[in-house]
Amino acid sequence: MISGPVGVAGAALKVVRVPAGDATYLEAGDGHARRVLLLHGGGLDGPALSWRLLIPELAERFHVIAPHWPGHGGSTPFGRPYTIADLGQWLMTLMDQLEIERAALSGVSMGGGAALWAALRRPERVDALIPVASYGVAARAPYHPLSYLLTKLPLNALAFAWMRRRPSALRAAVRALFADPTRVTPDLLSDVAAALEAAGGGAAFTHFQRGEMTPASLRTVFVDELAALAQPTLFIHGVRDALVPLTAAQAAADAAPNARLELLDAGHWPMREAPEAFNALVRAFLDDPGGA
Repeated sequence: MISGPVGVAGAALKVVRVPAGDATYLEAGDGHARRVLLLHGGGLDGPALSWRLLIPELAERFHVIAPHWPGHGGSTPFGRPYTIADLGQWLMTLMDQLEIERAALSGVSMGGGAALWAALRRPERVDALIPVASYGVAARAPYHPLSYLLTKLPLNALAFAWMRRRPSALRAAVRALFADPTRVTPDLLSDVAAALEAAGGGAAFTHFQRGEMTPASLRTVFVDELAALAQPTLFIHGVRDALVPLTAAQAAADAAPNARLELLDAGHWPMREAPEAFNALVRAFLDDPGGA
């Protein structure tokens, strides 16, 4: 067992060896039979940051595993540009190493895209799906041409360094993810600051952006495939998400035959902006996925 920068009540931080190197993950509720994997987003995110308030509740009834993506936490980085498909394949390898044949998956943003990939490409491994503010449902990033050009510059390293030096910059970055900036609490900022210290210089997110962004569009877009999404699926989206358009989430939920969309008064990080409502949705869905 190893220690991490942000603790989660009742969860242990562990490491397992996979072909690509080390994979670290949070684990809780290992006495339960049914597995739930929680997949964090990009940037300075990590399992403790996105899922800190959800893991203890789910661990009362489920065996919860929340991995650090490559280049995050103690997981060995890819060290090159990578795509959602690379994340999905890494996730399948991790599940193999942990002897997880099948699980429910929930992922936020980049993690949502990986969860969708797994459900579509390896449906026998996924029994229920919760994409949150999900990547893979919109064809373009906000201000796409400019965003693409900015991937050629070392902006993530500069931004991470600036946020370390300036608490006001860190606070502004977190508030940009919220619909209501007044909901950004001191506890959350403390969690983000701790995650920032453990996140390195943003190299992993830079590699993801360079792998996924082309001049005209994002490389991974699942909308035309969602009619084949067989698993019970709950899309959760903030009505004021500035990064993934609400219309894209609505179109995705409409396209998938066994899906529904739940909206929260939140931005791009609903599990931290509206945790009580978010956790209630997730618990109810996982207790009865077929009721979707």
